[in-house]
Amino acid sequence: MKTLFSIFFLLLVITSSGQLKKFLLEGQVVDQENNPISDVYVVNTDNHTADISRENGEFSMMVSHGDTLVLSHISYFRKMVSGYALLINPKVEMISQDVDIPEIVVSPNQPTNAERAGENIHQIDWDRRPLPEDNFTESERLEQAAIANNRVRRSEAAYLSIFEFSPS
Repeated sequence: MKTLFSIFFLLLVITSSGQLKKFLLEGQVVDQENNPISDVYVVNTDNHTADISRENGEFSMMVSHGDTLVLSHISYFRKMVSGYALLINPKVEMISQDVDIPEIVVSPNQPTNAERAGENIHQIDWDRRPLPEDNFTESERLEQAAIANNRVRRSEAAYLSIFEFSPS
């Protein structure tokens, strides 16, 4: 009976020491000017629980000391923080991610790609008559013009878009 009790006690000690205690962690997400950031997605990678920061940038979740939290937002760089680091300083500063998007001008008078390609084709002067200085016959001159025309048509086809935007 004594050995059975000591084996049971030993198993109890081993299993209880292996479990990490979880606690409620509350933190705040701020930007570089110390303004709170709302809608930051906070995920605990160890137990896959998640929370979204509120308007004041605060979030809360159950974690243990060794857990890792990943904070992500569309306008900021993703950040990984340990549960222990958040116990020391519950404020997480995220760095803004600037996205340079070129300006797009949309107007009803803007020509389509097909219209621009057609204008480019019409601007090329096709003189099919043989010139005395190039030493080509009329058939050779037509062959050269056809090759150039094919190049233009290939570039036109490359720039035509399948889907055109139409406001109507």
